[in-house]
Amino acid sequence: MKKINPSDIILDKEEQWFEDHAEEFVNASSELRTKLIKAAANTQNKTERMNIRMSKTDMKNLKTLAAKEGLPYQSLVSSILHKYTSGLLVDIDEAKKILKLKERT
Repeated sequence: MKKINPSDIILDKEEQWFEDHAEEFVNASSELRTKLIKAAANTQNKTERMNIRMSKTDMKNLKTLAAKEGLPYQSLVSSILHKYTSGLLVDIDEAKKILKLKERT
């Protein structure tokens, strides 16, 4: 295996910022670390597959939204479905109605 010389690595702007500020970061608490590791493991633990058909327009919009989020579109779909099945996906219009009602009272 060929060894990589660190001086040969070219970092993008964001990577360089993290490299320059590495000493400023603090370790996460063991409780938070455990929680994050568990969440990451659950994210990787996908055992079911699903195939769906959708319009080209919906697929194009989905890919555009995923790109804005910096995600593969399949990950975005999985996240949306998880939020929906967990009761965490909220209709924005309904949420606005509820907030307006709360403001009146």
